Amino acid sequence: MDIYNMLINDNQVIEHVGKRIKFYEYPEPSDASKPYIVMSEIDDTLPLAYADNDNLALSYLVQIDLFVPESSDYQAYHVRNELSYHISRLMKEKLKMENTANAKPEYDRELKIYRSARRYEGAFYRSELNLQEEL
Repeated sequence: MDIYNMLINDNQVIEHVGKRIKFYEYPEPSDASKPYIVMSEIDDTLPLAYADNDNLALSYLVQIDLFVPESSDYQAYHVRNELSYHISRLMKEKLKMENTANAKPEYDRELKIYRSARRYEGAFYRSELNLQEEL
């Protein structure tokens, strides 16, 4: 949800994608007339940063797919490239998640849609460790 909330509150993302940001749901490409984002977890969390034989943090691996169909309102290729890079900067600056892998940028001639897929990994400390005991 942190990624979703970050994206939905970013002006540049909203300008191009609106609220077309989904978890795991890939719309039929032939139905897509506007840019959209699909977020997916790639792996279950992995424990890291141990102390007293217990993990302090969990590592998350997610993929963000950006689909930009051709339109007379914008240059789809450039929107895909600029927005994909902008999202990678948001992930780094706001969530401290690193861009660890990319799929080859794609263009589907039949559907006239551009696609970018990037994977991000980040470690987050367990929230229950931040709780203070009541005295």
